[in-house]
Parts: sequence; C-alpha cells; structure tokens
Amino acid sequence: MAAPNVAELIAQGTKRLAAAGIDSPDFDASSLLASVLEVELRCIPVMRNDVVSAEAKRLFIAYVSRRAEREPLQYITGDTEFYGLAFKCNAQAMVPRPETETLVAAAIDRIGALKDDAVIADIGTGAGIIAISLAQALPGAQLYATDISPGALAVAGENVRRHGLAERITLLPPGPFLAPLYEDGVADQIEVVVANPPYVATGDIDQLQPEICRFEPRQALDGGPDGLDCYRELLMACSELPRLRLLIVEIGAGQAEAVSALVVEHLGAAQIEIIPDLAGIERVVITQI
Repeated sequence: MAAPNVAELIAQGTKRLAAAGIDSPDFDASSLLASVLEVELRCIPVMRNDVVSAEAKRLFIAYVSRRAEREPLQYITGDTEFYGLAFKCNAQAMVPRPETETLVAAAIDRIGALKDDAVIADIGTGAGIIAISLAQALPGAQLYATDISPGALAVAGENVRRHGLAERITLLPPGPFLAPLYEDGVADQIEVVVANPPYVATGDIDQLQPEICRFEPRQALDGGPDGLDCYRELLMACSELPRLRLLIVEIGAGQAEAVSALVVEHLGAAQIEIIPDLAGIERVVITQI
C-alpha cells in the first residue's frame, strides 16, 4: 500500500473527528497533523501532496484518537495561542479562553492609565498567560504570580522563560490566593490585582463540554456551590492590601451583580465597572479603590 499524503490523512482525520462530534473537525485534523510534522498550520494547504512517513502517520492516528475522545486539542499539541502570543499548554492548567482576552485588554488599558511601573499580582496564574500578556504590553510593570497548583506553576515557568520575562515576573511558591505574597513579604507592594478565579458552580461542572469536565483541572473550575467562593476569599484578602488601587477579575455569565455586591461588602465605597466580552456577556469586573 502506498504511503498516504497530507490531503489523504487530513480527510481521514476529519471524518473520524466529525463522527465523534467535534465542532471543527477539519481544523482540528489539520492542526494535529501540523503538530506531528512540526510545521505551522498555514503550511498544511501547500503540503497537500507531500507523502507522510509511517511514523508520522502512526502518531497522527494516535492524536486523532485522543481528540475523538474529546481531549482538548491544545493538550494534545502542547501549544496554544492567546492575545497574539504562543504558550505551552498541558493538563496541569486550564486551556486559555478567548473571553479572558477581554480581561487582559481591560487590564492593559486601566493599568496603563494608572502608572507605568505598577506592581501587579496575578492570582491563580495557571499557565501564566495573563501575567505574560500584561508584562509584554506594560514594559514598566513588575509582576508576581501565584497559584495553588505546583503543576500549573511549572507550566507558567516554562512560558515565562519562553518569553524572556523571568526578570519581571516572579512566580511564587504554591499557595492559595494571596498567601504566597505575604510569605514572600511583597503583599504591601501590590497596587493591582488581576485574577481569573474558578467560577463554575460545583453542580454545573459535569454539564460542561467533555473537553472541560473530563480533562481540565477541576480545582481551576470549581467555584463552590454558587460559583462565588473564590471571590469571597479573594476579596477578603484584597481588603488587607495597603497599596491596592485596582482590582480586575473575570466572572462567569450572570455573576456581575453578585460579585459587585461582594466588592462593596469587602472593599467598601469603590468605583465598579462591568465590561462585556465580544459575545456581549458581562465578563470582567473592574474596581478602582
């Protein structure tokens, strides 16, 4: 049997993924083969007639099988893109979401207007995408990043080094919320807090897409019975920061009113702004103190 070419493998992979209910089977099949061949996705169309080796075919079939089981594409390829930047991605941290770009854009705008050399804490940094995106856009800022997961911090460390930001982003030892800032003695320096905390109600997690509920770390999703537990903890901790001037958090759909009420409860009289994402869903709560 003749060795298959790129077009034939893409067609086979697309058929398998479509049967598995994948929303974008052709894109996913093309992305998986690009990863196997170690080329950029944009190269795949011009390689359609290139013959694929037996080893590459074997690996591609294995990747397609994993994707057909609904493992996230980004976990299989090990890479993802966010806010125009490339990041390492694996099952130790959540897959970056497009809606989180709304938080980053709002944070860049508000922090840039606040001061050039702000000291920022990224709480629950995961793979480090928010901290890195902010550091790239705000060259005078100094960032500290925390997470409860050692595995997530390991991924964040790889991404920080990948982007050459180790001198400006300090990844603190694992711990909950702001505890690592206090343990490192830098809590009294923090002027801005950004966070994308877990905000899915515990009872709703198993109703999410299989890619999320079966593969992403549950502690990065689970916001407690009403989805608001992490906001309560975060805001209580933020109320003790002496230099805090700006708090920017991502929220789930329908949580704006409840989170705003918690801001008032813990931070008192503050200027609160709600920012919608591109789908028109209220996605970011900005608090100026």
